[in-house]
Amino acid sequence: MTDYDKIEQVKQIVETTLQKLGVNAVVDYEDSLVRGLVFNVSTRDSKLLIGREGQTLYGLEVLIHAIAAKTFAGSEQPFYFSIDIDDYKRKREWYLKQLAIAAVEKLKNTQQPLTLEPMPKYERKLVHMHVQENFPEVITESIGEEPKRKIRLSLK
Repeated sequence: MTDYDKIEQVKQIVETTLQKLGVNAVVDYEDSLVRGLVFNVSTRDSKLLIGREGQTLYGLEVLIHAIAAKTFAGSEQPFYFSIDIDDYKRKREWYLKQLAIAAVEKLKNTQQPLTLEPMPKYERKLVHMHVQENFPEVITESIGEEPKRKIRLSLK
């Protein structure tokens, strides 16, 4: 099975899953070097599908990955992709990077450790990676207990 066939099958899985949920949507995909293969869902019901802090979106993505894994069982190579709804993930990633940059600037000005708002694991990971890649003089650590786990930034 070619990658194009797999792409079409995953697109069909996404469309069928959304139809069963009663959601009218258009599913497109893009393959980029930075984000990989992304199936972007455009719909009027985006708030419903994204949920609070993206939790419904990530649950939907887990469900679709499970269906695709079963569909492609026995395939020689894994097939990686992600699901986005009305570019929510792209916009949220941009926001989190801007938040991290602002926090680092404040940290440098005050010289005092700084704690960010609580966020889910996947968002904390993105902030940790962005700070580590761009600000080697800053240490990040996750503190607290789920679901209120936060990132603390401090200077080395």
